[in-house]
Amino acid sequence: MELFTRSYDKEWNRIVNIYVHQCQGIPEFINDKDTYKILALDEGTLTYESKGQKKMVSAPCIFVMTDEEVLFSALKDVKSTTVFFRTTEIREEFTPERLSTGEFEQDTSRTIYQDYLLIKPFDKYKAKTATVLIPGMSAYEKIKKIIRLMNHELVGQSDGYWPCRSRSYLIELLSFVGYVCARPTSYIVNEKKEDAEAIGNLCMMYTGADNESGNDIVSAIIQYLSEHISDKVTQEEIMKAFSINRNRLNELFIRETSMTCMNYLVKMRVNLAQIMLAETALQIGEIAARVGYADANYFIKVFKKFSGVTPSKYRESFWGN
Repeated sequence: MELFTRSYDKEWNRIVNIYVHQCQGIPEFINDKDTYKILALDEGTLTYESKGQKKMVSAPCIFVMTDEEVLFSALKDVKSTTVFFRTTEIREEFTPERLSTGEFEQDTSRTIYQDYLLIKPFDKYKAKTATVLIPGMSAYEKIKKIIRLMNHELVGQSDGYWPCRSRSYLIELLSFVGYVCARPTSYIVNEKKEDAEAIGNLCMMYTGADNESGNDIVSAIIQYLSEHISDKVTQEEIMKAFSINRNRLNELFIRETSMTCMNYLVKMRVNLAQIMLAETALQIGEIAARVGYADANYFIKVFKKFSGVTPSKYRESFWGN
Protein backbone atom coordinates (compact mmCIF):
# COMPACT_ATOMS: atom_id res chain seq x y z
CA MET A 1 0.00 0.00 0.00
CA GLU A 2 1.41 3.42 -0.97
CA LEU A 3 0.98 5.53 2.15
CA PHE A 4 1.88 8.76 0.40
CA THR A 5 0.30 11.02 -2.22
CA ARG A 6 1.71 11.31 -5.73
CA SER A 7 1.03 14.27 -8.01
CA TYR A 8 -1.31 13.63 -10.91
CA ASP A 9 1.10 15.51 -13.16
CA LYS A 10 3.53 12.75 -14.12
CA GLU A 11 6.05 15.23 -15.49
CA TRP A 12 6.26 16.89 -12.10
CA ASN A 13 6.27 13.53 -10.27
CA ARG A 14 6.00 15.14 -6.84
CA ILE A 15 5.47 12.92 -3.80
CA VAL A 16 4.07 14.19 -0.50
CA ASN A 17 4.50 11.75 2.37
CA ILE A 18 0.99 12.29 3.74
CA TYR A 19 -1.96 10.00 3.10
CA VAL A 20 -5.52 10.04 4.48
CA HIS A 21 -7.45 6.76 4.67
CA GLN A 22 -11.10 6.36 5.67
CA CYS A 23 -12.64 2.94 6.19
CA GLN A 24 -14.99 0.69 8.11
CA GLY A 25 -12.93 -0.85 10.90
CA ILE A 26 -9.20 -0.16 11.24
CA PRO A 27 -6.81 -0.08 8.24
CA GLU A 28 -5.06 -3.43 7.84
CA PHE A 29 -1.79 -1.55 7.31
CA ILE A 30 -2.16 0.53 10.50
CA ASN A 31 1.13 -0.83 11.87
CA ASP A 32 3.19 0.31 8.89
CA LYS A 33 6.77 0.76 10.11
CA ASP A 34 7.65 3.70 7.90
CA THR A 35 4.95 6.14 9.00
CA TYR A 36 3.52 7.84 12.04
CA LYS A 37 -0.27 8.00 12.37
CA ILE A 38 -3.13 10.00 13.78
CA LEU A 39 -6.13 7.68 13.90
CA ALA A 40 -9.56 9.19 14.57
CA LEU A 41 -12.11 6.70 15.84
CA ASP A 42 -15.25 8.18 14.30
CA GLU A 43 -17.77 5.54 15.30
CA GLY A 44 -17.95 2.38 17.39
CA THR A 45 -16.05 0.68 20.22
CA LEU A 46 -12.83 -1.31 20.14
CA THR A 47 -10.14 -2.89 22.30
CA TYR A 48 -6.50 -2.07 21.68
CA GLU A 49 -3.26 -3.51 23.08
CA SER A 50 0.04 -1.65 23.23
CA LYS A 51 3.14 -2.98 25.02
CA GLY A 52 1.04 -5.57 26.80
CA GLN A 53 -1.52 -3.08 28.08
CA LYS A 54 -5.16 -3.56 27.04
CA LYS A 55 -7.81 -0.85 26.96
CA MET A 56 -11.30 -0.43 25.57
CA VAL A 57 -12.35 2.91 24.09
CA SER A 58 -15.37 4.29 22.27
CA ALA A 59 -15.73 7.02 19.68
CA PRO A 60 -14.85 9.79 19.50
CA CYS A 61 -11.16 9.43 20.36
CA ILE A 62 -7.75 9.96 18.79
CA PHE A 63 -4.81 7.53 18.63
CA VAL A 64 -1.35 9.10 18.38
CA MET A 65 0.88 6.33 16.97
CA THR A 66 4.50 5.87 15.95
CA ASP A 67 5.93 2.74 14.30
CA GLU A 68 5.29 0.83 17.54
CA GLU A 69 2.80 -1.98 16.96
CA VAL A 70 -0.72 -1.58 18.31
CA LEU A 71 -3.17 -4.49 18.16
CA PHE A 72 -6.86 -3.77 17.65
CA SER A 73 -9.64 -6.24 18.40
CA ALA A 74 -13.29 -6.56 19.44
CA LEU A 75 -14.29 -4.04 16.81
CA LYS A 76 -17.97 -3.11 16.97
CA ASP A 77 -19.50 -0.85 14.31
CA VAL A 78 -16.14 0.87 13.93
CA LYS A 79 -15.45 3.60 11.42
CA SER A 80 -12.11 5.39 11.36
CA THR A 81 -10.07 8.05 9.60
CA THR A 82 -6.28 7.78 9.65
CA VAL A 83 -3.58 10.25 8.64
CA PHE A 84 -0.33 8.50 7.72
CA PHE A 85 2.75 10.72 7.48
CA ARG A 86 6.50 10.66 7.60
CA THR A 87 8.16 12.95 10.11
CA THR A 88 10.52 14.22 7.41
CA GLU A 89 7.53 16.15 6.01
CA ILE A 90 7.92 18.45 9.02
CA ARG A 91 11.67 18.77 8.66
CA GLU A 92 14.07 16.67 6.58
CA GLU A 93 16.35 16.18 9.59
CA PHE A 94 13.55 14.41 11.47
CA THR A 95 14.28 10.88 10.36
CA PRO A 96 13.13 8.09 12.72
CA GLU A 97 16.75 7.14 13.30
CA ARG A 98 17.76 10.63 14.41
CA LEU A 99 14.59 11.13 16.43
CA SER A 100 15.32 7.94 18.35
CA THR A 101 18.68 9.30 19.53
CA GLY A 102 17.07 12.20 21.40
CA GLU A 103 19.42 14.72 19.79
CA PHE A 104 16.64 17.23 19.14
CA GLU A 105 15.75 17.30 22.84
CA GLN A 106 18.93 19.29 23.38
CA ASP A 107 18.91 21.32 20.16
CA THR A 108 19.78 24.93 20.85
CA SER A 109 18.21 26.20 17.64
CA ARG A 110 14.82 27.70 18.52
CA THR A 111 13.34 26.96 15.11
CA ILE A 112 14.42 23.32 15.03
CA TYR A 113 13.19 22.76 18.57
CA GLN A 114 9.91 24.54 17.78
CA ASP A 115 9.39 22.15 14.87
CA TYR A 116 10.41 19.20 17.02
CA LEU A 117 7.74 20.03 19.58
CA LEU A 118 5.12 19.38 16.87
CA ILE A 119 6.03 15.71 16.79
CA LYS A 120 7.12 15.31 20.38
CA PRO A 121 3.71 13.87 21.37
CA PHE A 122 4.63 11.00 19.02
CA ASP A 123 7.98 10.44 20.66
CA LYS A 124 7.58 7.02 22.18
CA TYR A 125 8.35 8.22 25.69
CA LYS A 126 10.01 5.81 28.05
CA ALA A 127 7.08 3.40 28.11
CA LYS A 128 6.73 3.37 24.30
CA THR A 129 2.97 2.98 24.51
CA ALA A 130 0.33 4.33 22.18
CA THR A 131 -1.32 7.54 23.32
CA VAL A 132 -5.09 7.79 23.15
CA LEU A 133 -6.83 11.14 23.60
CA ILE A 134 -10.47 11.62 24.53
CA PRO A 135 -11.14 15.18 23.35
CA GLY A 136 -14.37 17.07 23.75
CA MET A 137 -16.69 17.07 20.76
CA SER A 138 -15.66 20.56 19.62
CA ALA A 139 -11.98 19.56 19.68
CA TYR A 140 -12.74 16.35 17.82
CA GLU A 141 -14.65 18.26 15.14
CA LYS A 142 -11.71 20.65 14.79
CA ILE A 143 -9.37 17.71 14.22
CA LYS A 144 -11.72 16.20 11.64
CA LYS A 145 -12.08 19.57 9.88
CA ILE A 146 -8.31 19.92 9.49
CA ILE A 147 -8.09 16.35 8.17
CA ARG A 148 -10.90 17.02 5.66
CA LEU A 149 -9.15 20.15 4.38
CA MET A 150 -5.85 18.28 4.15
CA ASN A 151 -7.44 15.44 2.22
CA HIS A 152 -9.16 17.92 -0.09
CA GLU A 153 -5.75 19.28 -1.07
CA LEU A 154 -4.19 15.84 -1.45
CA VAL A 155 -7.03 14.57 -3.64
CA GLY A 156 -7.96 17.76 -5.50
CA GLN A 157 -4.47 19.12 -6.27
CA SER A 158 -6.18 22.24 -7.61
CA ASP A 159 -3.02 24.31 -8.03
CA GLY A 160 0.73 24.13 -7.67
CA TYR A 161 0.57 24.94 -3.98
CA TRP A 162 -1.21 21.71 -3.03
CA PRO A 163 1.95 20.07 -1.57
CA CYS A 164 2.69 23.11 0.59
CA ARG A 165 -0.93 23.50 1.59
CA SER A 166 -1.21 19.81 2.52
CA ARG A 167 1.92 20.08 4.66
CA SER A 168 0.59 23.24 6.28
CA TYR A 169 -2.55 21.37 7.33
CA LEU A 170 -0.36 18.62 8.78
CA ILE A 171 1.51 21.28 10.78
CA GLU A 172 -1.79 22.73 12.00
CA LEU A 173 -3.10 19.27 12.90
CA LEU A 174 0.00 18.37 14.91
CA SER A 175 -0.10 21.74 16.63
CA PHE A 176 -3.73 21.28 17.63
CA VAL A 177 -3.17 17.71 18.85
CA GLY A 178 -0.51 19.20 21.12
CA TYR A 179 -3.07 21.61 22.56
CA VAL A 180 -5.50 18.75 23.15
CA CYS A 181 -2.75 16.87 24.98
CA ALA A 182 -2.25 19.92 27.16
CA ARG A 183 -5.68 19.52 28.70
CA PRO A 184 -5.93 17.86 32.16
CA THR A 185 -4.45 14.36 32.24
CA SER A 186 -7.85 12.70 32.68
CA TYR A 187 -8.38 13.34 28.97
CA ILE A 188 -5.51 10.97 28.16
CA VAL A 189 -6.14 7.21 28.22
CA ASN A 190 -3.01 5.63 29.61
CA GLU A 191 -2.37 2.79 32.03
CA LYS A 192 0.03 4.80 34.19
CA LYS A 193 -0.87 8.19 35.59
CA GLU A 194 2.76 9.34 35.54
CA ASP A 195 2.95 8.61 31.80
CA ALA A 196 -0.15 10.70 31.17
CA GLU A 197 1.29 13.54 33.24
CA ALA A 198 4.52 13.35 31.25
CA ILE A 199 2.56 13.76 28.02
CA GLY A 200 0.76 16.76 29.44
CA ASN A 201 4.05 18.32 30.56
CA LEU A 202 5.65 17.86 27.16
CA CYS A 203 2.73 19.49 25.38
CA MET A 204 2.61 22.32 27.91
CA MET A 205 6.12 23.19 26.73
CA TYR A 206 4.64 24.01 23.33
CA THR A 207 1.74 26.06 24.67
CA GLY A 208 3.87 27.87 27.23
CA ALA A 209 1.41 27.23 30.05
CA ASP A 210 2.47 26.22 33.53
CA ASN A 211 1.31 22.68 34.20
CA GLU A 212 2.13 22.76 37.89
CA SER A 213 -0.73 25.06 38.79
CA GLY A 214 -3.20 22.86 36.92
CA ASN A 215 -5.64 25.67 36.21
CA ASP A 216 -8.49 24.02 34.35
CA ILE A 217 -10.01 27.32 33.21
CA VAL A 218 -6.84 28.48 31.47
CA SER A 219 -6.36 25.02 29.96
CA ALA A 220 -9.92 25.04 28.62
CA ILE A 221 -9.55 28.56 27.20
CA ILE A 222 -6.25 27.63 25.52
CA GLN A 223 -8.00 24.77 23.76
CA TYR A 224 -10.86 27.11 22.79
CA LEU A 225 -8.34 29.55 21.32
CA SER A 226 -6.62 26.78 19.37
CA GLU A 227 -9.97 25.58 18.03
CA HIS A 228 -10.65 29.09 16.73
CA ILE A 229 -7.14 30.08 15.71
CA SER A 230 -8.27 30.96 12.17
CA ASP A 231 -11.44 32.77 13.32
CA LYS A 232 -12.09 36.27 14.58
CA VAL A 233 -11.98 35.95 18.37
CA THR A 234 -12.75 38.79 20.79
CA GLN A 235 -12.07 39.01 24.49
CA GLU A 236 -15.77 39.59 25.07
CA GLU A 237 -16.62 36.27 23.38
CA ILE A 238 -14.15 34.46 25.62
CA MET A 239 -15.53 36.15 28.73
CA LYS A 240 -19.07 35.15 27.78
CA ALA A 241 -18.17 31.57 26.79
CA PHE A 242 -16.39 30.93 30.10
CA SER A 243 -18.45 33.17 32.40
CA ILE A 244 -15.41 35.12 33.54
CA ASN A 245 -14.74 38.84 33.84
CA ARG A 246 -11.88 40.67 32.14
CA ASN A 247 -9.75 41.17 35.26
CA ARG A 248 -10.02 37.55 36.39
CA LEU A 249 -9.34 36.28 32.87
CA ASN A 250 -6.11 38.22 32.52
CA GLU A 251 -5.08 37.57 36.12
CA LEU A 252 -5.22 33.81 35.48
CA PHE A 253 -3.45 34.03 32.13
CA ILE A 254 -0.66 36.24 33.46
CA ARG A 255 -0.13 33.83 36.34
CA GLU A 256 -0.07 30.81 34.02
CA THR A 257 1.63 32.18 30.91
CA SER A 258 3.09 35.59 31.87
CA MET A 259 0.88 37.32 29.29
CA THR A 260 -2.72 38.37 28.86
CA CYS A 261 -5.26 36.13 27.17
CA MET A 262 -5.34 38.05 23.88
CA ASN A 263 -1.55 38.34 23.76
CA TYR A 264 -1.40 34.60 24.27
CA LEU A 265 -3.69 34.13 21.27
CA VAL A 266 -1.40 36.33 19.18
CA LYS A 267 1.57 34.28 20.33
CA MET A 268 -0.17 31.06 19.27
CA ARG A 269 -0.95 32.54 15.86
CA VAL A 270 2.56 33.88 15.31
CA ASN A 271 4.11 30.55 16.35
CA LEU A 272 1.99 28.68 13.83
CA ALA A 273 2.71 31.27 11.14
CA GLN A 274 6.46 30.99 11.80
CA ILE A 275 6.40 27.26 11.16
CA MET A 276 4.36 27.66 7.98
CA LEU A 277 6.69 30.38 6.73
CA ALA A 278 9.76 28.27 7.38
CA GLU A 279 8.43 24.93 6.18
CA THR A 280 6.09 25.81 3.27
CA ALA A 281 6.05 28.13 0.26
CA LEU A 282 2.49 29.35 0.85
CA GLN A 283 1.92 33.01 0.11
CA ILE A 284 2.01 35.31 3.13
CA GLY A 285 -1.58 36.42 2.60
CA GLU A 286 -2.80 32.83 2.74
CA ILE A 287 -0.82 32.12 5.89
CA ALA A 288 -2.23 35.29 7.44
CA ALA A 289 -5.80 34.09 6.78
CA ARG A 290 -4.98 30.63 8.13
CA VAL A 291 -3.94 32.12 11.47
CA GLY A 292 -6.86 34.48 11.83
CA TYR A 293 -5.86 37.68 10.03
CA ALA A 294 -8.03 38.68 7.08
CA ASP A 295 -5.91 41.80 6.60
CA ALA A 296 -2.43 40.71 5.47
CA ASN A 297 -0.94 44.15 6.22
CA TYR A 298 -2.15 43.99 9.81
CA PHE A 299 -0.76 40.46 10.09
CA ILE A 300 2.65 41.73 8.94
CA LYS A 301 2.55 44.46 11.59
CA VAL A 302 1.62 42.01 14.37
CA PHE A 303 4.16 39.44 13.21
CA LYS A 304 6.97 42.01 13.21
CA LYS A 305 6.03 43.18 16.71
CA PHE A 306 6.28 39.65 18.13
CA SER A 307 9.09 38.30 15.95
CA GLY A 308 11.24 41.36 15.39
CA VAL A 309 11.17 40.96 11.60
CA THR A 310 8.55 40.91 8.87
CA PRO A 311 7.18 37.56 7.63
CA SER A 312 9.14 37.88 4.37
CA LYS A 313 12.40 38.53 6.22
CA TYR A 314 11.66 35.63 8.55
CA ARG A 315 11.13 33.33 5.55
CA GLU A 316 14.30 34.61 3.85
CA SER A 317 16.34 33.48 6.84
CA PHE A 318 15.34 29.91 5.94
CA TRP A 319 14.86 30.01 2.19
CA GLY A 320 17.24 32.78 1.12
CA ASN A 321 16.32 35.43 -1.42
